[in-house]
Amino acid sequence: MATKPQDLALAAVERAQAATVSLASGTTAFWTYPVVNPSVSPADAPAQTILFVHGYRGNHHGLEAIAGALPDFNVIIPDLPGFGESDPLPGNHDIAGYTKWLQEFIDELKLHNAVVLGHSFGTIVAASAATESLSNPLILVNPISTFGFGGMKAVLAAIQNAFYWIGATLPERPGNALLKAPVMVRIMSEALAKTKDKNLRAWIHQQHHHNFSVYANRKVAVEGIKAGADTSVVQFAPRIEQRVLLIAGELDDITSVKDQKRAVELFAKASLVVLPKVGHLTHYETPDAVAALVREFLKS
Repeated sequence: MATKPQDLALAAVERAQAATVSLASGTTAFWTYPVVNPSVSPADAPAQTILFVHGYRGNHHGLEAIAGALPDFNVIIPDLPGFGESDPLPGNHDIAGYTKWLQEFIDELKLHNAVVLGHSFGTIVAASAATESLSNPLILVNPISTFGFGGMKAVLAAIQNAFYWIGATLPERPGNALLKAPVMVRIMSEALAKTKDKNLRAWIHQQHHHNFSVYANRKVAVEGIKAGADTSVVQFAPRIEQRVLLIAGELDDITSVKDQKRAVELFAKASLVVLPKVGHLTHYETPDAVAALVREFLKS
């Protein structure tokens, strides 16, 4: 029987070690989740390190359930610049800026042998970095692999763009209040959650309520959504040479399975696994399944 996502997240919190690092792009807060295997010494079984890159408007808490399901790996999760407890970037919060930050973070912490796992917006940042300096296997969870929007997705994209345009156009205080409005966060959460489990849905809504609006300022939120809308993993895929695992949700409202199947063909060495009955929130709804796929991919 699978462990509840809530319990997996709690297990990760209990082993989390908080730290900060000063980079050219500012101070980044990050959390390390050391391997849990007291019966085996690190010298006998050195643990693989996985660097998680979270999605837009989230922070490190969003990926803790997956970390909790990977106690046999060292996991590191930073807050992206401008989100959570990390300083905003000195320039624009676009894919180029976040890519440069990720490279700085890896260099400063000497994580060149770490596997990089990105979720949602984090998959674009990870894919971009993979074309620049990363050489280890890459894991993309709910990758943004869109080839353009059509039909109902086009309508949803237009509504999203209008919402953020209004938030950016209003004066700073009311504009930011609109972007952070609990009712808007709840509407987003209700739309993305696919589970029928009432307790799990309640936990997901609670996670979004507490973490989805913890960003430095309106500039971060507006520039971040534009960066995610203007860029896709497919733009970087043809230049990525290392092994790649794509993990998608069957019911994902942001990137369809059809687009994921088109995207995986663009990589030199990639495989795609589609998890059934889940959408864009695999990190909340099925973290144990994601962790099992990660473990299998890295040990194969």
